[in-house]
Amino acid sequence: MSDNRLCSALYFSLLCLLIWLPLPFGSNRVWAMGLFQILVWLLAIGAVVAYSTGRLKITKSFHKGYPVLIVFLVVSGWQFFQSISLPASMVEGLSVKAFDIHQAAALAIGDPLPTTMTLSLDPATTRMHGFQTLAYAALFALILLLVSGTKKLTVFASVLVGVGAFEAGYGLFSTLSGIEWSFFVEKTAGRGVATGTFVNRNSFAGHLEMTLALGVGLLVSQIKDVKTNNWYDFWHETLKTLMSSKVLLRVLLVVMVSAMVMTRSRMGNVAFFSGLIVAGAVYVITRKKLTRGVIILFVSLLIIDTAIVSRWFGLEKVVERLERTQIDTETRADVNLASMTIIEDFAMTGTGSGSFYTALPGYHDGTWRGFFDLAHNDYLQFPLELGIPVFVLLAGAVLWVISRAILAMKRRRSAIYIGMGFSAFMGLLAILIHSTVDFNLQIPANAAYFIVLMAVAIIARYDHAGKNQRYAVGNKTE
Repeated sequence: MSDNRLCSALYFSLLCLLIWLPLPFGSNRVWAMGLFQILVWLLAIGAVVAYSTGRLKITKSFHKGYPVLIVFLVVSGWQFFQSISLPASMVEGLSVKAFDIHQAAALAIGDPLPTTMTLSLDPATTRMHGFQTLAYAALFALILLLVSGTKKLTVFASVLVGVGAFEAGYGLFSTLSGIEWSFFVEKTAGRGVATGTFVNRNSFAGHLEMTLALGVGLLVSQIKDVKTNNWYDFWHETLKTLMSSKVLLRVLLVVMVSAMVMTRSRMGNVAFFSGLIVAGAVYVITRKKLTRGVIILFVSLLIIDTAIVSRWFGLEKVVERLERTQIDTETRADVNLASMTIIEDFAMTGTGSGSFYTALPGYHDGTWRGFFDLAHNDYLQFPLELGIPVFVLLAGAVLWVISRAILAMKRRRSAIYIGMGFSAFMGLLAILIHSTVDFNLQIPANAAYFIVLMAVAIIARYDHAGKNQRYAVGNKTE
């Protein structure tokens, strides 16, 4: 197999993996997570073979993104450390609360006091999460290695927009037709709202936030600042743009926005439009110009989609839900208070990745009912399970990546890199906003797509486009 054919096979296999991930309930099943890990490691082995035989080169994006990859590996290593048996004295020194819980559990069932313990309150689940994080790290590395050049990056983003459009179309059809099925099973929850192949409408909204961002970024990359001498020429160029080949992408975005509204997800809609507005403002500031093309794009997204198309699909119902929401009556607020108490007790080491549902019952004060396996707030669940130091490390990596996306918008000259910088910033920001009240980053498919956007930000900033498409740094070029 030639160098080009081998790398192309790996590239298209990566695309197939990303197409598959959202389909089986957002891969939020043990079997789906296991399949994801197997497939991503097969791709990683293929990449290692290609590299060892000189067929795959280390890209500049991989080199620059290496610190983020190290962070993922450190987090995975910490998860494995949380799950292994340690001397009881060591656990007591690292986490007195974990030591006390293990001792109390042994006394409750009449066992002798244990001589070894784990930092995690659920070591088996924590170990599984450690393997999952390793798979995310491998996915991140594969994208940086295989998605190189403007053509591959454009195809990569286009395919993911297609995934989002398929999910949106499926969600709209399922809801409007009354044939409400998820992934080959009839829906038992979320009936009457769009969920795509996801179980939860908020998780579906999170998926759309990221794929919509990629679509908007592709449109941004196609904006051309055509000079016109009068209003006739201006509207002629505007209509020409709207009726060009971009119309297919524009239609897909309309479908996706409609599906977003039909999820009836309050924070999903708020996060998407907030991300779009903030990213648009940052784009204008970093590029230091407000062109007619930019105005047309954002006006059409914010006015045409929301005021006309989305209204047909129930935008007013989302507004009504927002108006009726009273934070002081939400059960999540009580769970959040308990979560913050757990964070205080396990500040340095965490309760163990994936152990929220194990730790929470011990802090039940009778103010809520029901079963909570997730915190409904990623900013609480990550420090609760991993500990504050590891959470800060992860947060720092994400913030650094976001800064790369902003720099891509500011310093790159190639339109596709500018557009993908926009996509990464908008998508990451939307999920970070949404994560204040939901658990998108606990859903494997959404977490993987978040990793994708992180990789896209680094590619947009550092990928080589060729000698005629270098990016500017100050008054110099690299």
